[in-house]
Amino acid sequence: MTRIVITSDLHLGITSAAILRTLMSTIAAEEPDLTVLAGDIGEGLPNVVECLKIFAQLPGEVAVLAGNHDVWARANYSSQDLWERHLPETVRAAGMLWLEETVWQHDRIAVAGSLAWYDYSAADPTIPPYPPKFFAERKGNYNLDAKYVHWPWSDPEFAVRLGDALCERLQGLETDPRVHSVLVVSHVPLFEEQMCRKPHDPHWGLSNAYFGNLTLGQRVQEMSKVQMVVSGHTHIGLKGQVRRPNFPEGHALSVSVLGSDYHAPVYSVIDSTTLEGNGS
Repeated sequence: MTRIVITSDLHLGITSAAILRTLMSTIAAEEPDLTVLAGDIGEGLPNVVECLKIFAQLPGEVAVLAGNHDVWARANYSSQDLWERHLPETVRAAGMLWLEETVWQHDRIAVAGSLAWYDYSAADPTIPPYPPKFFAERKGNYNLDAKYVHWPWSDPEFAVRLGDALCERLQGLETDPRVHSVLVVSHVPLFEEQMCRKPHDPHWGLSNAYFGNLTLGQRVQEMSKVQMVVSGHTHIGLKGQVRRPNFPEGHALSVSVLGSDYHAPVYSVIDSTTLEGNGS
C-alpha cells in the first residue's frame, strides 16, 4: 500500500526548528513513500535550506512546492530569481523533487502539484465582480505579498501561467495507462469548499481574493483521474466534497485544507486504498 504524507506552512524562522524536528519525527513514524512539503517552507532562502535539511531525514521520497512566503524578495534575492532559479535548485540540491515541474508516480498512483497562485476568483460571492485592477490596487491592505513579491507578472497572469502548466501535467496523466488515480497538492486552495467564508465581514470577504484560485479548480475537477485535492495557505483546516456535474453520481472530488499554523504545523496521511476507492 502506498502512503503519502502532506504538510504545509512550516514557516521556519517563525516556527522553531525544534517544532519542525518533532513534526519530522512524527511523520517518519508513518513510514511514507512520499512526503509533500506544500509551500511556505521558510522565511527567507537560508531558512528554506535549513528546513529541507530537517525533512531530508524522512524515509521515502520528499517533494516540495513553494508558497507565497517562499517567493518574498529578501536580502539579495528577487522574487523572480527565487522562483525561476534559487528555489528549484535548492530543492534539487537537497535530493528532493521540485513538484512544480514533475509528477511523482508509484504503482497506480500519481501526485501532481503547484503553488497555484491566486487570481482574485475566490473573493466572497457577495462582493461585486470588480475588475482585476480593483483587487490589485487594494492588495496591500490585505496581504503582505503586495510588499514583498516583486516580479513582472500580475497575479492573474502568474495564476494562468502556473495553472496551464499544472493542467498540462494532469492531461498527461489522463492518457497514461499506468495511472489509475491522481492526488493534486496545491499551496493555494482551488475550490469553494476549501474557502472559509464570513458573510457578514466585508474585509474578510475581500481578503479571500488573495487566498484561492477557483478558476483553476474548475479546470482540475474536469480531469477524470483526479480524486483528491489537498491545499495549504489559509491556515484554516477544512474538508469537503466537490460535486462534479459532468461525472456519474458518486464521483465527487474530495478536497481539504491543512490547518497548519505558525508554531503548530500539521500533516495528513493518504493511502492508495483511499485514492483508488474514490476512483472506482
